[in-house]
Amino acid sequence: MSNITIQELAKMIDCAAVSPITTELDVRELVALAKKYKFISIGTFSCFMPLLKELLGDQKEILIGCGVGFPSGYTRTYIKIIEARDALADGCREIDMVANIGYLKSGRFDDTLDDIKAVVDVLDGIPLKVIIEVAYLTNDEIKRACDIVVKSGAAFIKTGTGWTSYPITLDRVHLIKSQVGDAIGIKASGGIKDLHTLLALKDAGASRFGIGKNSAIKIMEECEMLQGK
Repeated sequence: MSNITIQELAKMIDCAAVSPITTELDVRELVALAKKYKFISIGTFSCFMPLLKELLGDQKEILIGCGVGFPSGYTRTYIKIIEARDALADGCREIDMVANIGYLKSGRFDDTLDDIKAVVDVLDGIPLKVIIEVAYLTNDEIKRACDIVVKSGAAFIKTGTGWTSYPITLDRVHLIKSQVGDAIGIKASGGIKDLHTLLALKDAGASRFGIGKNSAIKIMEECEMLQGK
């Protein structure tokens, strides 16, 4: 399970600074870390996007990401549309959107789909990763959410914001994979703090991983040790 290069690992990690107490220093450290390891994507809150973009400079191979409807997903659809348009204007090339879990749990499945589809349409081909916050869902609700996200045309289904106290588990990723197959990518997020956990989740079907910068440092250093660097 340790047969992975540092470069391959970096291209699966979306490294983010999105804690409730994120500062400019966190954003600066995030960008420095991304430049060192060449993560596939980095992201932070929209208010820090101009700083992130300035610091990243001409590092075009590192995608810029941003959240929409973060962290609860309960904002009105037109607000999510505005956030998505602002993110595009800021140079974002991937968007992570929180689905309206209240709609989903209320059985308002068409409204859940319409909310996601509206953002997919605004992005016009820019990949959307839809967060379904699996920690709060039953297995049947996860399956329903999978069907909705696939139908929406989004690029990825994402397991969570990382703001809950429940880490993502292998059984939940296995469940999502069994429902979506190869129709959509799976991004695992929440409590991924070491290389062993990341690789186990990869084996379960995830191909992208949302990780905070401190955990990302630990994971990359573990990989370096395994590679003898």
